[in-house]
Amino acid sequence: MTERNFKVTDMLPVQQGESERGPWRSQDIIVESTENVQYPDQLLLRFSGNAVDMLAEVKVGMVVKAWWSANVRQFKTRDGRDCFAQELRCWKIEPVAAEVETNEKEEKLF
Repeated sequence: MTERNFKVTDMLPVQQGESERGPWRSQDIIVESTENVQYPDQLLLRFSGNAVDMLAEVKVGMVVKAWWSANVRQFKTRDGRDCFAQELRCWKIEPVAAEVETNEKEEKLF
């Protein structure tokens, strides 16, 4: 499990369908690290199921804090070869600006 601040650079459309286990949906976003500006890391974070609802308030250009886990998925190609793909499954995301506003309000109280 990892957490880090990122700037959202793109949001792909929601994908949905029906499987043997029932309906499913997922959405991917592309984020860029804010820590190494000269050579920023770019990641594709995947949200699945109810986690897609967390993206309702997220917009391109927004700085967010994201929590994710790395998983490896195995699948077979059409010609029968085994392939592996790494997925970064995000399970929590929140705007960083909201944290700053909260801290400013607390400072004004004292």
